[in-house]
Amino acid sequence: MDILDSKEKYSALLLLYGKLLSKTTRRRLSDFYLSDLSLSEIASNDHVSRSAVQQSIKEGEKALLEYEKKLSFLKKERAIVHLLGEVEKENDPTKRQEKIDKIKGELDYGI
Repeated sequence: MDILDSKEKYSALLLLYGKLLSKTTRRRLSDFYLSDLSLSEIASNDHVSRSAVQQSIKEGEKALLEYEKKLSFLKKERAIVHLLGEVEKENDPTKRQEKIDKIKGELDYGI
């Protein structure tokens, strides 16, 4: 996974699961991934060491990945968005309904 993929993934996970994190961890992840602040900038703002911020971000990332592993909301959201795109393009009413039914199936399983 390259840096942009990683940033996009953690940004999306933060938007989905951020409320489950502590306020400090959520804010640091938000500053890092959404506001594009450096570790040093965050450390300066929080009056802590750069390594403390780095550790907090690592722990937050680990928690976000665990939430996604257990709940799969991001995976389901992306599947639904993909299917909606296919529905928009589909002209055949039967195939369109099949895709709508797939979306309903995804929604029935937790999103």
